[in-house]
Amino acid sequence: MMPQSPVPSRRYGPGAARWLAVLLVVLAALAAQGCSVQLPWQAEAEPTPVLPVYQPSSEGQPIQSASQPAQSQATQTQTTQPQAVVAAEPVAAPRRSASYNGEIVPVRQVVVIGEVAGRVLELNVDVGDVVTAGQLLLRVDSSILEAQREQALAGLIAAQSQLDLLQADPEAADLAAAQAGVNAAGASYQRAVGGATDEDLTMALAQVRQAEAAVNVAQAAYNQVKGNPNIGMLPQSMQLQQATIGLEAARAQYEKVAKGATGDVVAGAYAQLSNARAQLERLERGPKAAQIRAAEAQVKQAETGLYLTQLQLDKATVKSPLDGVVAQVQTSAGSMAGPGTPLIVLLSHDVKVLIPVEENQVATLALGNPATIQVNAWPDRTFAGAITNIAPNLDPATRTVQVTVRPVGDAPELQPGMSVSVTLGE
Repeated sequence: MMPQSPVPSRRYGPGAARWLAVLLVVLAALAAQGCSVQLPWQAEAEPTPVLPVYQPSSEGQPIQSASQPAQSQATQTQTTQPQAVVAAEPVAAPRRSASYNGEIVPVRQVVVIGEVAGRVLELNVDVGDVVTAGQLLLRVDSSILEAQREQALAGLIAAQSQLDLLQADPEAADLAAAQAGVNAAGASYQRAVGGATDEDLTMALAQVRQAEAAVNVAQAAYNQVKGNPNIGMLPQSMQLQQATIGLEAARAQYEKVAKGATGDVVAGAYAQLSNARAQLERLERGPKAAQIRAAEAQVKQAETGLYLTQLQLDKATVKSPLDGVVAQVQTSAGSMAGPGTPLIVLLSHDVKVLIPVEENQVATLALGNPATIQVNAWPDRTFAGAITNIAPNLDPATRTVQVTVRPVGDAPELQPGMSVSVTLGE
């Protein structure tokens, strides 16, 4: 109910009463809107204020009406000035947390494959077995590889022996034998070049005379029986023929000795002499540097062949490359294994969680930020974690970045393949 304002004590007619009622209604409406209005009878005390007319200016401030009194402007300035001077203090926004769904995966997953061909003779693990690095997993038949290794070892021994012979000093017996060979080859060459000696001619002529005597004896025996109709079947006839042939051979040898050696015979004798001298010089001088390098290269080649064979033989024994658990066994004892064949799948004990984080949350991510892990298998438990890796690029299809969260401490309940919910932030 509006308070009654003092009214001068005068009488008004019925029309004035109606106008007064309208004025009171207007004043009540303006008062309800918070506007200050001066009454007509207050005009003598204060001038009636003129409401400001706001218009946008170039500086973004309202422009007052020119008819507004200076006192009203001063009052407005005093009222709005504190709001412009007092600045709001920055308040740190509370850190928000966000949840993401992901899957637990092992930190390391290794597929053990066969590297040599052969039959699996021994299989020592099964699914779920805990293994350590270097533990024997299976063994492949290696009989062929062992034979190849023995062959490579024999080749290495032969090459090393040849090198040792080249580097060893010659023995006195070897030098003497080489010198004797040079002397014999020289004598043969001299005989071939110098021709037959008188002694050689005498011996050749003596053989001719002996052959002639044999012919004479045979001829005399033949003459005694030459009248026999079967003379051709008698031994005297055969003996005469043999004696005649011997005489012709003796005469041919005499002519050869008297004529001397031919050019081919001289060249052959000289070649034998050169070989004997070269053998003696090699023994006295020792091997050349090129020969030693060639022998050393053969030894190196044999060593490499033995190493490769041993390496293949070692691969027939398959060992665990890490500490973990056996997830899959894809072979059995008695089956064939070949290069590139998957045999066993191993998982490491350590696990991690991969989650996709939206692009607008990348700025809030940092290595070491805390995280909370929940799994469906343990709904009443939470596991502490931390961000250990943030992918350097975003997936263009989903506009998300892959974030890796690792459990803090030992959490054996978290197994690979479990679905999880990860909450980032506090």
